[in-house]
Amino acid sequence: MFARVLAVVLCFSVPLIGHAKTIKIVMPKGAPEITSHFQSMKGVNGLRRSARHQGIDIPAPNRQPIIAIARGTVLGIEVDTCWGPTLLVDHGKGVDGKRLFVLYGHMGDIVVKKGQTVRRGQLVGRLGDNHKKFKCIARVRHLHLQIGRKLRTRSRGNAWGHLRYLDDGNRGVNPHQYWANGAGQVTCFRAGQSYPSGTITYPLPCK
Repeated sequence: MFARVLAVVLCFSVPLIGHAKTIKIVMPKGAPEITSHFQSMKGVNGLRRSARHQGIDIPAPNRQPIIAIARGTVLGIEVDTCWGPTLLVDHGKGVDGKRLFVLYGHMGDIVVKKGQTVRRGQLVGRLGDNHKKFKCIARVRHLHLQIGRKLRTRSRGNAWGHLRYLDDGNRGVNPHQYWANGAGQVTCFRAGQSYPSGTITYPLPCK
């Protein structure tokens, strides 16, 4: 009985945009829970969203370490008016040959610098106690991770959130396609282990 219940908790499916099928998601033991998935209409606070989610949301405690999901180059660091501290990293090309520009949003502290090369699993920042200060964090401390293909090159003006950084911010990319263990197989980073180029690992350390 317990095994059947556990399977329900760890395995579920989310839409694969552009395809008729869905991706079966398997969460590894010890990985902090994703409470708002890609394309979900449910927010991290349990309320209904006004539009489909373009990333994944992972709640965690104050000072929770955030680690790089792959090798990359820091393109930008800002304190967004709605998102709060936001990190933009170019993680190169995915296994499908398409670009992975990644936003780490709603952070507390950011410990890397623009132009810096980061390695997979490297500490890039921590969550903070600012979840009530910035509207987009929705009063629930969490990391928002979002993948895009096109950087915003035109004037940012008063744009905020993903539209400040990505031209395709409203057409996010499903991160579940890129896990190192295979599509839908959420992969924890383990020091000393090698991972295929073009794949990603979890942005929060697993227990």
